[in-house]
Amino acid sequence: MANLNAAPRRWKNKAILIKPEAAYGVDTIPTGAANWIEARNVVLTPMDNDKVARNIELPYMGSSGDIIVSSWAKLTFDVALAGSGVAGTPPKWGSLMLGCGTAQTTVATTSATYNLISTGFGSVCAYINIDGVQHAMLGGRGEVKAKIAAKGTPMLSFAFELLYVAPATQAAPAVTRTGWAIEEGVNSVNTLPASVGGVALPFSQFDWSFGNKITRMDLPGPQREISITDRAPQASLTVLAPDLATFNPFAIASSSAVVPVTTTHGSVAGKQVMVTLQARIIDAAYDKIDDMLAYKLTLQPVPVAGNDEITLISM
Repeated sequence: MANLNAAPRRWKNKAILIKPEAAYGVDTIPTGAANWIEARNVVLTPMDNDKVARNIELPYMGSSGDIIVSSWAKLTFDVALAGSGVAGTPPKWGSLMLGCGTAQTTVATTSATYNLISTGFGSVCAYINIDGVQHAMLGGRGEVKAKIAAKGTPMLSFAFELLYVAPATQAAPAVTRTGWAIEEGVNSVNTLPASVGGVALPFSQFDWSFGNKITRMDLPGPQREISITDRAPQASLTVLAPDLATFNPFAIASSSAVVPVTTTHGSVAGKQVMVTLQARIIDAAYDKIDDMLAYKLTLQPVPVAGNDEITLISM
């Protein structure tokens, strides 16, 4: 007997293309040549519906079902945190940052900076082709988290909410993979120590997130939009514990002082990314790094001048 499905589609065969939108919700037509994303750990929810229960009273048991009132999509994935390979050339993941509440400032031959914003949010158009079926999703905005862990490779994790568009049959695009620099391991050669309030400290893990609050609006008008309405960044840092005279996290926490927390990853110019937080230490717990005493610091990034809680510089 012949198989019912003669040619099952394969999850492995997929391409993700993402491009910033010029106008919200308007397709900017990403291409495989210019907008391919080197994604890992991809999760697509092609249809994520808001529903309302019908709640009909029946003379017998059973559900009266739900009504779909709004349709959306979700896309999450990781990319390596690495510079473009050329100082002053924005990294390929820069386009993703523009959909997560940042602005990009480029200084030729020097750097590309991603700083937080509170108005004028960008958005992205995302195509994901899965073995010949294309999901073209619009109006994407989302959240980004980072993990920089010793003996690993640093990662950015993106989670986008998007406007649902019905999928269609379409051949997979040819993609150009150039422009994505090979990531480097987090170690004593490629990564500078963490600096907390000006004190350099060896560290095993540094995590942070923008903490964007995402809402999905669908109103008569029409007014249909994914919005970033607020943020509450979070971070943590695990460092080797020196003597208290060198670094006293308990005193810093008790003072409620906002201190700069920074590190730079990357072996040479062009591959380097510097992360800077303005943060309070709100908890300090004992931990271990290879059986050596460590502090696990819970950080609370807060604005000082405004929109400066977390800054990334590719340089």
